Amino acid sequence: MRLTIVQYAGDYRDAWERFEGGGKATYQAQRYSVGFVAELAQRLEQVAVICALGDEASDVVLPNKVQSINAGFRPGFHPRELIPLLDRTAPDRLVLVTPMVPLLQWARSHRVPTLATLADSFQPGGLREKLRQRRLAYALNRPNVAWVGNHGIAACLSLLKIGVRADKIIPWDWPPSHKPSDHAARSRDPSKPFSLAYVGSVSEDKGVGDLLRALHRLKAESVELALTIVGRDPDGAMQELAKHLGLVEQVRFAGLVPNEDIPTVMRAADAVVIPSRHEYPEGLPLTIYEALSARTPIVASDHPMFRGALTDEESALVFPARDDGALASAIRRLSADPGLYARLSANSEAAWQALQLPVSWGALIEHWLSDEPEDVAWIRDRRLMSGRYAAQIAARSTVPSP
Repeated sequence: MRLTIVQYAGDYRDAWERFEGGGKATYQAQRYSVGFVAELAQRLEQVAVICALGDEASDVVLPNKVQSINAGFRPGFHPRELIPLLDRTAPDRLVLVTPMVPLLQWARSHRVPTLATLADSFQPGGLREKLRQRRLAYALNRPNVAWVGNHGIAACLSLLKIGVRADKIIPWDWPPSHKPSDHAARSRDPSKPFSLAYVGSVSEDKGVGDLLRALHRLKAESVELALTIVGRDPDGAMQELAKHLGLVEQVRFAGLVPNEDIPTVMRAADAVVIPSRHEYPEGLPLTIYEALSARTPIVASDHPMFRGALTDEESALVFPARDDGALASAIRRLSADPGLYARLSANSEAAWQALQLPVSWGALIEHWLSDEPEDVAWIRDRRLMSGRYAAQIAARSTVPSP
């Protein structure tokens, strides 16, 4: 069997060489996914991983037998530019980690069985976006696409809304690397300055600008705060905004931090802020899992993908996205209310447990690669509309019957 995995970002060779040199993971489950693909390469005729984004093009077979291909593209490339690389690997099985219609069309025309393991949400948009989503749903519904996985229940429900067949959709998750049971619930001393952490892409649509403007409001009220921002600020726009708002002493831009160190960052903070705007295509951010595991209270926007995962005043304080005044109020309230703080931290374990799913990324691929009836039955029994997820679906939205 010749398996090709296509992803948007995350160079396999770079990660493998970093781990071989004793380095750390840059995002959750990176070590797990790199190791899983290496295990497949020991058993299959060929395993190739194609990454679209990168500083330079490369194509190398690593000592673990994985063929790592980096296209060397920049953001804004057209997916059809990946087709020559896909042709080169000549797969008879294809895993798409990113929703690229030209690659789905290539797989259909070449009769290559395909599995999608997405981590994307699909929000309502204008006519162009509706047409794009309709084309994607049509391509995913074609017979050669066996299953359409997506990361979390809410992201799977968004697939339903754009027209993907309910009987194809499989919710999946990464195996947990940290658990709330690893830590005791936390308490808050209101006499001490309040510290915040943000982890993720550093941009306006992720709500970082809204967070900085909320801090500016609180500074004007003489509220003592400190914010650590973990992530890459690609054009320095958020650092410039922090300077403009006079927040240089309150905000530290930490840059990229190894994923294994994120729990320490979150435990050191009094709260984790997840301020994503609705237009950002969240799946279910791993930051939610990590903050709940750290038992550090969360202040989050009302992004549609967070619905059901976070409940206002039970597992988080939820504010209207883009509303920096409401965000400032939520931070102020959490910092001044020890009882609320303790309740959110104590509830983090139950909230984390409610997010757990019975299908991991690797298990979905393993069962799909096998043509044995029991493996097909295993996947069918874990479909979105199997009944397993009824409570989680009810917490998120009303969906059509299968």
